[in-house]
Amino acid sequence: MDLFDIDPEHPRRSNNSDGEWWDRLIANSPLWSSDGSSAREPFPIIGSEPPQRASRAEAEGDTDHDTDSSSGGAPGAGQGKGRSSWVVVGSVREVAQELALVPLPDDVDMCLAEAEELLFARDRITCALADRVGRVHRAGQAKQHGHASTRSWLRTAAGMTVGGAGRLLMLGAELPRLPVVREKFAVGELAAGVVEAICAAIAGLTDEQAGLAEPILVELAGKAGAAEVAKAGRHLRAVLDPDGEERDEQADYGRR
Repeated sequence: MDLFDIDPEHPRRSNNSDGEWWDRLIANSPLWSSDGSSAREPFPIIGSEPPQRASRAEAEGDTDHDTDSSSGGAPGAGQGKGRSSWVVVGSVREVAQELALVPLPDDVDMCLAEAEELLFARDRITCALADRVGRVHRAGQAKQHGHASTRSWLRTAAGMTVGGAGRLLMLGAELPRLPVVREKFAVGELAAGVVEAICAAIAGLTDEQAGLAEPILVELAGKAGAAEVAKAGRHLRAVLDPDGEERDEQADYGRR
């Protein structure tokens, strides 16, 4: 089944090997020609001069930067006016603690419905958490509290795994460059898994390249799941940053 045919009776498959989903996605895109190759020769943002890319430290999120911590340009700045964020966070913590201690419903269907509501709430909390972790990271605030890096702070203060801390830090670092994705994530139009796939796809790209990739991935995200978005993201990275795969492999080898 074509993944663009939304049929609730047939789950989407992420291992579609016929390539039709990719052809449908790029059919009207200026980035590709009808035969699947780059439509522009040479690609406009990949010229003879080396492209300006985000540093590996920013892409991997291992290094904190002592930058201005002002709220200008921060995601969600000026939104949600009314109660202070600290009051809302306190309320969320109190309700979450109460919820964890409430006995399970006897009705299994009720458990399913409640689980779906909680998954929705979890993703919105993840969005708010990523905003705050990103702000802490950009300000280098974790170092001010005696931690080697933001990732180290997340592992120590929150007991997160290396992978979990890395994913949250990636969201915090990349969402400010993806205003449409961040807005849809906040209001519940995109799930956390899809947002992670989009952020992973643009990590390490320049702001200009990220701006080209965002609308394509957002369009696909409205019709497909995280696996398809991740696959499309890898295709986009190969076009926008041909040297990126080799550079990533070298960085991975250097961290061993």
